[in-house]
Amino acid sequence: MSGELGEHLAGPQIRAVEFAKALRHDYEVTLACSDGADGERDGVRVIAANRPRLLRESASADAILSGSFPPYLLACKPLHRFVAITDQYDPHDHEIATKQQSDRQRDRELRTRAAWQTLQLRYADMVLCASERQRAQLLRSHDSLSGSRVGAPDPVVVPFGIPDPPPPSSRRPLHEHFPQLADGDTLVLWWGSVWRWLDADTAVRAFAAMAASRPDIKLVITAGRPPHSGSERYYNAADEVRALAADLGVLGSTVLFLDEWIPYDRRHDYLREADIGLTLHRHAEEARLAARARYMDYLSAELPCVLGRGDETAEEFAAAGFATLLESPSPNDLATALLALADDPARLPAARAAGHSLATQHRWSAVGARLSQAIADTSARRQTSPRTTFGLLGRTGTYYARRVSHRVLAP
Repeated sequence: MSGELGEHLAGPQIRAVEFAKALRHDYEVTLACSDGADGERDGVRVIAANRPRLLRESASADAILSGSFPPYLLACKPLHRFVAITDQYDPHDHEIATKQQSDRQRDRELRTRAAWQTLQLRYADMVLCASERQRAQLLRSHDSLSGSRVGAPDPVVVPFGIPDPPPPSSRRPLHEHFPQLADGDTLVLWWGSVWRWLDADTAVRAFAAMAASRPDIKLVITAGRPPHSGSERYYNAADEVRALAADLGVLGSTVLFLDEWIPYDRRHDYLREADIGLTLHRHAEEARLAARARYMDYLSAELPCVLGRGDETAEEFAAAGFATLLESPSPNDLATALLALADDPARLPAARAAGHSLATQHRWSAVGARLSQAIADTSARRQTSPRTTFGLLGRTGTYYARRVSHRVLAP
């Protein structure tokens, strides 16, 4: 996995760490991270992931799970005979399309991504995803990229989970950080990064529309720079959203920016302090396939939320009475929805109660049990033919040739 396993974790690191913690009950687990040194986290061995180290470790591994399976490591599968598991929960190709690059650069990156995904879908022993929609999309992608389903594994749905609830806490870090927050205010929290495929602009405009009449409703946007993200400058729109809040005259009054990445083990203190969670999106296709870690944090904290309509998790939350869904809302639409929640003394407690019931169905312990069983089933039926081995080696060589040509042709 990419990124150091310190206290600051993003979605892919969270998923990897929680998978490892869940699997350690049935397997001897090692976490490999691209930044950092050997050590231990939550009782799991951690190693620095570099090519020589991964090749050595793969020789004694029974299974390797990666969100971005290195093609060179995949090519070692016939020799070392490990089970290769690729986690395709992140619809990265739709995120690439939002990058601030030239069309030519984006097209090259998307072609490289397609070649990489072909290897993953065709030659991994198990393909993971986080929803049924993702599974259907992966099946379509495999057919379009490879032209045949023969010998390819069917994707296995392993959703995002949530941890067991932490002990009660009296900390109020947002009120400590922002003197603008009064005890009687309604606090709306935009949790997670301000990515370009999300729609924080509408949120800021809604609060600007409410500012004069309802200064007691305030928005906090977590705008800290994400850890371990080499492409963060292409995707992060926090600076533009901050500038919009300044132009509309609400920056520092009813729209507040928290410029730090919240430590993973302390996130509940921030989430539980809020009254409403808020996330909206721009790109319908990205949203349809999304599995947002921030949604699961809302659920973990039993924080009622207003979400953009489009993905399976949001629809599940709404059906349970935990979330309010909006489809491409105007600022006035969003303001109306937020006021309806804030001013009805029964709605927020009812949504919290619905979140409490829903949370019990999404614990990482249950998710980990499903993953452990899927690994055992795959190990029992896995077969590798000489024809598959030659195909894997050939496609791996083609992938690296494409990478080299793209680097040579890059401006």
